[in-house]
Amino acid sequence: MSQSRILDDKSRTPGMFTSIAHRYDFLNHALSLNIDRRWRRQMVEACNVEPGDHVLDVATGTGDAALEFAHRTRAARIVGLDPSSGMLEVARTKIVEDARASHVELTEGDALALPFPDRSFDVVTIAFGLRNLPDYARGVSEMARVLRPGGRLVVLEFLPPRGAARLVFRSYIATVLPVLGRAISGSPEAYRYLASSIGEFMDAEAVLALLRNAGLRDATTRRLTGGVSGLHRSIK
Repeated sequence: MSQSRILDDKSRTPGMFTSIAHRYDFLNHALSLNIDRRWRRQMVEACNVEPGDHVLDVATGTGDAALEFAHRTRAARIVGLDPSSGMLEVARTKIVEDARASHVELTEGDALALPFPDRSFDVVTIAFGLRNLPDYARGVSEMARVLRPGGRLVVLEFLPPRGAARLVFRSYIATVLPVLGRAISGSPEAYRYLASSIGEFMDAEAVLALLRNAGLRDATTRRLTGGVSGLHRSIK
């Protein structure tokens, strides 16, 4: 897929995700064999949230990461931001039904222009959303802007696997992911885009360079599940 086509698709991602919101959680868990749940737990653990911290989850989608923070930490404030009204509607239903998530807030907004003042949060995360941004550097800079000094930014994202796993992974996202996604969600466009966005995404060193260029320090990557995904952690 050409770069111009990918950028055009990214401009329409809020609508795409709204169109598949009703089946998104089921597909996420099924297509990853439920490994995505473990990855989000590992992301939350990597944030070292302290009691009273304020947490922002960018591209929160249906709120799974925000709910993990509510279940596993004593954060005083948890905000989930996403540009898709349909995804947030699903997240809102899950939060209303979860007694442990009463302090989770949801906000519709743009990751490239976060609607928060400088130094508002102790922890900022983005799980499988960085690759959907039209401008990676601007998105990371915005997340760094709203972090307080000493705050942690953790990015959970797919990575190009190494060795033999690379061929298996590429075959899976090029064939199985779009076919099953289309069959179950009824949206061939959305899962064609998701497959291409994963396949075209940058490697770990490029992500770490983004973090460092945004003024963040101690940037490291921890590869998960054979290197299929990675946790990129940095400090302001």
